Amino acid sequence: MSQAPITPLTLRGGAGTLAAWEARPPAGVEVRGTVVLVPGFTGSKEDFEAMLPLLAHDGYRAVAYDQRGQWQSDGPDDISGYTMDDFTGDLIRVLDQVSPNEPVHLVGHSFGGYVSRVVVIAAPHRVRSFTLLASGPSSIEDINFPPPQLVAQFVEAGGQEAIWQQMSTAMFDSGNAPAPERLEFLHNRILATKKANILGILKVMEVPPVADPAVLRDAGVPILVAYGDTNDLWAPGVHENFAAQLHAETAVYHGVGHLPNEDVPAQVCADLVKFWEETA
Repeated sequence: MSQAPITPLTLRGGAGTLAAWEARPPAGVEVRGTVVLVPGFTGSKEDFEAMLPLLAHDGYRAVAYDQRGQWQSDGPDDISGYTMDDFTGDLIRVLDQVSPNEPVHLVGHSFGGYVSRVVVIAAPHRVRSFTLLASGPSSIEDINFPPPQLVAQFVEAGGQEAIWQQMSTAMFDSGNAPAPERLEFLHNRILATKKANILGILKVMEVPPVADPAVLRDAGVPILVAYGDTNDLWAPGVHENFAAQLHAETAVYHGVGHLPNEDVPAQVCADLVKFWEETA
């Protein structure tokens, strides 16, 4: 069967337009629901490029978007426009536009999981299931990442290029560097992402998105915690403990780091579909 095409989609956010992609089930495939995928810090819709057609092939309309100020989405130039309320408000607007009458399967990668979990608590009736994809409990402790305030000082001084140099050195050693064209895209993307977005997210990350996991658990939405067990920002034990606190299912990707959505997209999609079928 031919691969479902990815098409551009323009959505309305609270600070202008949000650039998005969608893939729809091909003709003859029963539509089983809508999936919204939320990217993380310095990410974009392209982080889910390999997943969107696979999910559509399995019967799900799949939508991913750039958060405000990321890559091709509009966003303010001042850090004050990047609070958690701003990010969650945009996500609610996205849900209103792509699936106003039916709850969605929500997938948040890393910081996208932070934003998504706040929406799950605020509006659980809008969400059929929630997946935390390489998204641990907080950026304050039990994380292999410098303190957000320290990173913010680094960005203030050196801008997007400085954080690119830091992140690329940390993530892409000689054994796992992406192809040159992919590396060029990642570099261009972070340069195009607004400095205020980067600083705003770092400010948001200074406080755990949900202080008590029981609040998220008690929202009553089925939860999947999916993560790689090698060089993720959070150690496997941190994810495992978080999943236990949430009474969540787990999916573990052996030998994979912080980007299972890119490294093993077919396996991630298979786990998602299995989870959705079991919790339907």
